Amino acid sequence: MNLVDRGEELSVMEHMLDSTESGHGGVLLVSGAVASGKTALLRAFGARVTSRGALYLQATASGAEADLPLGVMGQLLLGAGLPGADARRATQLVRRAAGSARPRRAAGERPAVVLDGIPELCGLLLEKSREMPLVLSIDDVQHADEDSLECLLYLSRRLAVSRILVVLGENSDFLAGNTRLRVDLLRLPGCRNIRLGPLQRSGVAEMISAFGEPGWGTRKLVPALLHMGGGSPLLTRALIEDHRAAGAAATASGDPVPGESFVRAVATCLYRSDLATRRTAWALAVAGPDMSLAELTEVLGTSRESLLRSLRALNEAGLLDAGWYRHEAGRAAVLRSLEPVDRARVEARCARVLHEHGAAASAVVRHLIAAGTVDAPWARRTLIEAAERALADDEVDLALTCLRIARDTSTDAHQSLEIRAALTRALWRVNPAGVAQHLPELTAAALDGRLAARHADALVGHLLWFGRPERALDVLRAVEQQGAAQPGRTGTGTPHRHDCPRLWLTYAYPGLAVPDCTPPGGTPEHTTAQDTTPQHAAALARSPHQRAASLVKSLLDGPGKDVVVRAEQILQSTRLDDDTVTALLVAVDSLVLADRLDAAAFWCETLLKEAAERRAPLWQALLAAARARIELRAGALATARNLARSALTLVPADGWGVAVAAPVATALFTGTLMGRLDEAAAQLAVPVPDSAFQTTDGLLYLRARGHYFLAAGRPYAALDDFLTCGDLMRRRRFDLPALVPWRTDAAEAHLSLGDGERARALAEEQLALAGGRNGWVRAVSLRVLAGTLKAAHRPPLLGEAVEILRDRGHRVELVSALAELARTQRELGKVGQARALARKAQQLAGECGMPVPPSAADTGSPHPAEQPWSSGNRRHPEELSNAELRVATLAVRGHTNRQIADKLCITISTVEQHLTRAYRKLAVQRRADLAAKIGPAAGPGDGEEPATHDACDRLHVG
Repeated sequence: MNLVDRGEELSVMEHMLDSTESGHGGVLLVSGAVASGKTALLRAFGARVTSRGALYLQATASGAEADLPLGVMGQLLLGAGLPGADARRATQLVRRAAGSARPRRAAGERPAVVLDGIPELCGLLLEKSREMPLVLSIDDVQHADEDSLECLLYLSRRLAVSRILVVLGENSDFLAGNTRLRVDLLRLPGCRNIRLGPLQRSGVAEMISAFGEPGWGTRKLVPALLHMGGGSPLLTRALIEDHRAAGAAATASGDPVPGESFVRAVATCLYRSDLATRRTAWALAVAGPDMSLAELTEVLGTSRESLLRSLRALNEAGLLDAGWYRHEAGRAAVLRSLEPVDRARVEARCARVLHEHGAAASAVVRHLIAAGTVDAPWARRTLIEAAERALADDEVDLALTCLRIARDTSTDAHQSLEIRAALTRALWRVNPAGVAQHLPELTAAALDGRLAARHADALVGHLLWFGRPERALDVLRAVEQQGAAQPGRTGTGTPHRHDCPRLWLTYAYPGLAVPDCTPPGGTPEHTTAQDTTPQHAAALARSPHQRAASLVKSLLDGPGKDVVVRAEQILQSTRLDDDTVTALLVAVDSLVLADRLDAAAFWCETLLKEAAERRAPLWQALLAAARARIELRAGALATARNLARSALTLVPADGWGVAVAAPVATALFTGTLMGRLDEAAAQLAVPVPDSAFQTTDGLLYLRARGHYFLAAGRPYAALDDFLTCGDLMRRRRFDLPALVPWRTDAAEAHLSLGDGERARALAEEQLALAGGRNGWVRAVSLRVLAGTLKAAHRPPLLGEAVEILRDRGHRVELVSALAELARTQRELGKVGQARALARKAQQLAGECGMPVPPSAADTGSPHPAEQPWSSGNRRHPEELSNAELRVATLAVRGHTNRQIADKLCITISTVEQHLTRAYRKLAVQRRADLAAKIGPAAGPGDGEEPATHDACDRLHVG
């Protein structure tokens, strides 16, 4: 390599060469840190020596040949150009010394042949110097064998009147092995010592000019290279090579990016240092910057003085700055040079030393994980403690790693059970699918009384999630009985911790027979003296789980202002975590059921952001599903669909358990409302467990599927789903129209079948349940009830429904109410009002992402008689058979399937079959799309009005 920043040193060497040529030889000791440029300097000097006609003899010592007698001298003599007899004599002396060295050296004696041969060998070199100046260069002299050093000392004492210059390159890190050499040499009058320091700014800039590329920003690059390379020529050259290899990207940023050349250079520095320095570099890289010198000394098993010497050597080599690595890439390169087995050993020692010094579990566990397995009781306890801390700090991956290592090394049955329980808690936050495999063992332990109460509560929730409510009840009873048998288990003032699973039982599985469980707002059956203290009662009342349980009870009594206040109190005062996510979801759902969509959306979005920041996929998925339900009611259908998909992406369907019904229901309903029936039908292929239909999410799924069937022209299937919802809700005493208005859903199915009487009875029943509250349920009931009446009786009901829905923000229902009101006004001859309402319905439908309702499409444009149908985007009706065309035309005009069947004297099933074929031929998915394909004059009966219902004698409006 080209020599940079060493001009002063070369001047000293040339001056000594001048003295040697004039007959005054000497010794020059060139010392410096590893990779400081000593070898390059000796080579550059050797080239100058040769150019001046002197004989340059060069040797390189090696640690591998340190025990080879006269090994270094042998290298020098081979290049001396000795006459034949002298060359043979030198070779003979070296061989004899090597042959007799081993047995005599074992006895601590120096072979006589060596002692006798030194004067003769040195005499050969002295004789040669009379012919021409002689320069003997030995690199890495710290590794030279003892016999060669004796020769050098012998020769050095006789150089004052000779033409021999001895140049020795020495790594200053190996001071312990060179003490006698340095002492004896440096006291000689003709000996000089020069020490190579790190490169300066000018040297780095010169190296960039020599090895860099044109256009590099030298002014910016120099300080960066000086900092990262520490002035080491080897490291700086490697960084320049990596910078050049990085190409345009590195040139644009201006900052050097360490690469493979840097890694190799670091390894070279380490393996050219002594073992103590190398081990210190490894231990420091493993231990990290926070380990004290005392702790690092214990890890290395060495003295403080030895450690400090090694740290100084690493600082001088350019790897460290003030005792720590200059760049993380340097540390990474050092770790790469360490064999995996050796690293595991160092990591284990670091962990043990930190533990013994009382370090935090989070500091110890990093080394335990890297070590792989440390079979010691303290190590397992530390792993468990660190996992709990990591989970509290939202570092779930770290918690899982700790617990898995602890599980694999544990031999104690009780501890293994605790570890498994903790592992399920951590897995739950990421993907509940991984928890299912642990449930049988944990359930058996809970029933036998071997599982701690805090783990039993989580187990109950997991069993409910996977649709095993009966097993969950068994566990809950067993834990309560165990608590009753051991009254001292619950401390004074500690709230009853079984509220959370009871909340799931009450809300997620409504109507489940729970004879031994506490009803919402009640008192636990199994209580202790401590449980009934005033302190305990106060703590229990403040528990978010208990407040959420009471909130569920209030919902069953009918959502009101009190529900809203209590829900927001829970949301404002409760932090999101594994134990409270259920209570927070209940509070959000309560706001939805109370028609406070804006407040529910705000809190749900706030919690969703927090869950994302804390990297909790399950929390994110649950909150995304809740937000999707809110957006569905608010009419943001595309957003609702994306949120539902996101929920199923964050946690795969197999990890959702019975709760999978919730996001699937939202995706199914949004697809239906958006007119994308194929997309909606794909959701029906997602497996939903049978036990899901015991939950509130299952009710939402049945409702969504019913509306899909209704849009697909299968009203009987839709009616079956809606009535199933009603049957389940009434049997479970969880009849909440605000959750699932099954009566008006069933009423719409009856209207589609032409059964107005049953439809009106169901609508009136739901209207009575809604009472005087101006909520979404009342508005829907009014709209559906209006559809069962003659046109003259509809406007008041529809007008009130529109006002409520606009005020409450239910835009999907508002589209239907506006479209129905537009159709009614048209039937009453109020064409102007009808057109204005139809335009509003069309605009709102577009904002929601819904197809335009048929009645709005018919009314929002000029009267059909005044405007012929354009054939631009429509298929010609002649593609349909006569029977299909008659059925499709009547469907476009708003007739129900039963009305079409009665009018054409065919069965309802035949009507459905004709419509299905018409949909396929015209490439549409629902009735609303038929109007764009078939003109009003395409079939018989052009002057007929849509059928109306006759029975409207008496209205019961609450």
